[in-house]
Amino acid sequence: MQLGGCWFDRERGLLIEQSQHDAWHLPRAELQVLSLLVANQGKLVSKHDLKTGTGQHPPLTDTSVARAVFMIRSFLGPQYESLIETVKGQGYLLHGGEAKTVKGLGRRLPSWPRCTVVGLFVLMVGLSTFYWRHIDHSAPTAPLLTTELPLASGQHMRLSLYSNSNTNNTLLFELAERFTQGVLACKRSDWSEAYASLSHDRQVLNITLRGERSGQSVIRNLKISDYRQPKTFIEPLWLQEVGICG
Repeated sequence: MQLGGCWFDRERGLLIEQSQHDAWHLPRAELQVLSLLVANQGKLVSKHDLKTGTGQHPPLTDTSVARAVFMIRSFLGPQYESLIETVKGQGYLLHGGEAKTVKGLGRRLPSWPRCTVVGLFVLMVGLSTFYWRHIDHSAPTAPLLTTELPLASGQHMRLSLYSNSNTNNTLLFELAERFTQGVLACKRSDWSEAYASLSHDRQVLNITLRGERSGQSVIRNLKISDYRQPKTFIEPLWLQEVGICG
């Protein structure tokens, strides 16, 4: 199955970037989510169905599903990430405009994952260049996930997500998707790094931007409160007001 510029080999559990021949051996969550979306192409697949376990595996969590969709979109690239549509509060839909069945790959490709142009989310430890204001500076915190966001100018912005736990991070991943869409619309930006985290009560989103202006390093701290249900936090107008593109 072709998805944008990638081949999806369901039998081998591979997602292969066509132009650079990079192959990503999909983890269980990503393989389950993408397989169900492909099997129901053009139809809404509920979060419940995407989470459903099998005889060999337990059900996925909401966080696992959100993270899987985010990572699949990252591998597909910004020009094809819209193939997977988020239907708010319901689930996800794989559009069929760019997908078609393909017989055979035509060559042997490596089965180990590598970074593509847009980067894959990777687990990182030992981050020592940045300390959050709300934690003990003697104990650096490793990000939950990190990715590289490419701009039209060739510049990249690194986005790192921080969480107090590894569970129930669905909202954080959804906010990261909105932030990513805003950044990818920029031709260039003064900011080279972005760090995002939610408060314990999930009512405050903290974003720190790091970059360079006139040869000097600059930092900007943003704090957004949202007490509504459902929460929005990041909107296109807000991204313009804070000058995310610089």
